[in-house]
Amino acid sequence: MVASATVPTDSRKFLTDNLLLYVSPNGSDETGDGTEAKPFASADYAVVWANNNCDFGERFDLYVKLAPGTYDAIQIYGQAARQIYLVGEPDDPGAVQVKVLKEEAVYGLSVAFYSFVHVSGIDIASVMVTGFSHLIVDQCYLSPSVAPALVLCSNHSTIDFDSAKVKAGRIGKGEESTCYRCEIHSHIEVEQLEYEATVECNTFCEAKFLSSIYVCGDSKTKNNVKAKQLARAITQSIVCDSDFLPEKSSTANLATSGGLVDDLNDSGL
Repeated sequence: MVASATVPTDSRKFLTDNLLLYVSPNGSDETGDGTEAKPFASADYAVVWANNNCDFGERFDLYVKLAPGTYDAIQIYGQAARQIYLVGEPDDPGAVQVKVLKEEAVYGLSVAFYSFVHVSGIDIASVMVTGFSHLIVDQCYLSPSVAPALVLCSNHSTIDFDSAKVKAGRIGKGEESTCYRCEIHSHIEVEQLEYEATVECNTFCEAKFLSSIYVCGDSKTKNNVKAKQLARAITQSIVCDSDFLPEKSSTANLATSGGLVDDLNDSGL
């Protein structure tokens, strides 16, 4: 059960259930209270507000419901709730768009500092997870942006893609553009991901410094990805793919310093 509640801002309320807060492009972070009638304007503020005003007792979750519309980049740096759920429109992810509008932002969704986030039903302009954090993505769109990687996972973190679609476009601006980049004891796992024609990048998968990327979904649209190089595995890192990467590239795969690029079934890992 999820309870929607107005919490006084001058004290921390001990919750007895999960907390539901509402966010809308027409809401306000100054006069809103997180209810459906008076929503906040940003998911960032909803999370910070809950952190400051609620005691989740390490038992309850925070649900943030995003109304249809366009939002600025979401940045979640720490949480008081057991888990955070960002919920848009699972049947129509394009109705809830998160874009990079802030000058200081690079990724549409940034998750850091021991945060555990589950996002569904949102069109996100690139994703970054770092600092002992975990992200689950389900029924979402991923849109290429100016970020150098469509998906970046680093510093003892994990990202699981249960189901998503990558929208057409060019990832990043420079020569280092990557679809999936994983580094420093981290892991990306792709269960079901589809790709619109055409998704362009320089490197499809890059894992380095004891990290791993496992693309385990048999995607019939994977060859809509146009990459100069399919995979880079550096310093005891692994890139595995059950039906082994897009078919065409102009640069050979790179595996160095104990790195491995292989089909999981053949590698025996």
